[in-house]
Amino acid sequence: MKTPPLIREEFYFCAMRYLSVCLIIPLVFFSCNSVDKNNPETILPGNWFVLYPVEELQTRKQEEVYAATQDSLTNLKCLKLLRFSKNGDFNQLDSISIKGTWNMKEEGVVQVAGGGHGFDRFQTRFTGYKNRVLKLTELADARGEKLKLVWHLLRIDKGNATTLFDEANNKWRYKAIKKESDNEIRERLVQMLEYYAAYFQLIADESSFFMPSRVILPFKFYQHGIGLKAFDPESKFAQLFYSTEQAKFASYVLEGAIGRASFDFKDNSSYSREYVKMLEELAKQVRKQVSSR
Repeated sequence: MKTPPLIREEFYFCAMRYLSVCLIIPLVFFSCNSVDKNNPETILPGNWFVLYPVEELQTRKQEEVYAATQDSLTNLKCLKLLRFSKNGDFNQLDSISIKGTWNMKEEGVVQVAGGGHGFDRFQTRFTGYKNRVLKLTELADARGEKLKLVWHLLRIDKGNATTLFDEANNKWRYKAIKKESDNEIRERLVQMLEYYAAYFQLIADESSFFMPSRVILPFKFYQHGIGLKAFDPESKFAQLFYSTEQAKFASYVLEGAIGRASFDFKDNSSYSREYVKMLEELAKQVRKQVSSR
């Protein structure tokens, strides 16, 4: 199956934009070529955004198996933010408290272990690197078949998306170890809302789809709107807070912010761009409650 046209076109224009900058500004040109494009050990260290896989299937049986297992295979990795560190550490920001490792025991073969859901045991082969897009080829086991998936990862080394990897911007991911004040809970929510506004901006810029499961906030996403899910004490969102009582208060704060927010803007080119503005508006509403106390 070929890459969807929307994705191909988007990355064509993305690549041309970055190429133009490299040609115009000599210093940037040297920066773009500062890594050996044939040496994965110099390319992998850094921050990455998992875009999509392109499947290279050989038989009808493989096509049938992939059709039946596509969601489970792609949901494990698509649209995740990853970090390969020079010292061999690996982590995905969805599971920031889990520290995995990565290494290359043979030429071109990348192994990730203990990296959290989707990356507990991940073996892939370096396929290529061009225009800040890394290709890693995985032979995924599914129902007795080896399905060849070529994962495309975008290097995040410039622009506002780099803030998604800043330690200070990810403090909200850590579970509270003591009871927090009402204002501290609001501050945590502001951080979450601003973080996901930046995440949806990345989605709008670099992807033709989004996955609600990548968002820990208890939101339902509609055409031109955002709603609040019913409170779930077992949700990832609730587990961030010191107690169920404090998690309920956080949900109450979000409910109030949605009620006060004005979502009077539309962008027919992208729902994700609308969600950016909505999340920024909600962050503004919650911040008002912090400053007034």
